[in-house]
Amino acid sequence: MAKKTPTLTIESTTQPETSNDTESREQSLALVSGQLDRNPAAVYLATLRPVGRRGMLRALTLVAEIASDARETALTLPWHQLRYQHTAAIAAALVERGYRPATINQALSGLRSVLYHAWKLGLMESEDYQRARDVKNRKADTLLRGRALDREELRAIIKNCQEEKSPAGVRDAALVGVMYGTGLRRSEVVKLELKDYTRKTGALVIRGAKGGKDRVVYAKGGAAKALAAWLIIRSEEPGPLFCPVHKSGKIRLETMTDQAILKILKKRGFEAQLEPFSPHDLRRTYISDLLDAGADIATVQKLAGHASVTTTARYDRRGEDAKSKASELLNIPY
Repeated sequence: MAKKTPTLTIESTTQPETSNDTESREQSLALVSGQLDRNPAAVYLATLRPVGRRGMLRALTLVAEIASDARETALTLPWHQLRYQHTAAIAAALVERGYRPATINQALSGLRSVLYHAWKLGLMESEDYQRARDVKNRKADTLLRGRALDREELRAIIKNCQEEKSPAGVRDAALVGVMYGTGLRRSEVVKLELKDYTRKTGALVIRGAKGGKDRVVYAKGGAAKALAAWLIIRSEEPGPLFCPVHKSGKIRLETMTDQAILKILKKRGFEAQLEPFSPHDLRRTYISDLLDAGADIATVQKLAGHASVTTTARYDRRGEDAKSKASELLNIPY
């Protein structure tokens, strides 16, 4: 007989929300006011950037559903009532339901942060807070996600773009060139403006990236050539560096969505008959190829915008060949 997943029943002091109520509350998170100014989840979410806020709201919603047997949301659960027996059961439930370690750890990190804000708001006693937050992250011994594209695959996808004699083909070639040649996240690509690119040096200024950090990357070689071809068609008008292209070939100087980037790469990969890959796999390929070319990991870390070299190392997809080549660097005097 299967073991029942532990759930918690916590009496709520708030009324159930409608979908409209939830939407309006989410929109007001940036300026916590009214009833939400005493809600630790709302206060915590308001400290996050929009991209991180959306992901953390999903994680906290998962925790709230487990804690209340799906009767409460992240913004209605009385977080200050949680005690160690509750948070320990939440952690156990996340594991038993088969969530990936990364998902579990995000949820537990969010849980600890909300409890911290509940304590800061004076809703929890210090001892209750310290005990409730004492849940450990899940160690991940899983295989690395994603893959790196090889040189022939990159050629195939660029060739597919070039064979399409249209503005969309030129744009997509430049898009692939920039994403592989600079390792940008798709959320960073769609924020690029024409003013962020300096042709003389190839510098691209990334503003307000993950973690709120700015950085500079460089589009060189083929990436710079692909960008130059795109800019001839795009024109020099201020606005987004990459923008939508109508089926008629008309270019609209509007911001693209990161979902549009996903669809473009999926389409190009399918037409080039490649094995499935994600936009983030171009970033993994960029990091792996830089390391394989001899770039030191600290420099790659800065270019990738990672907080630590440990994160950069997790993107390395060079495999056993790289380890074999490294071993050959040592010469045993025998």
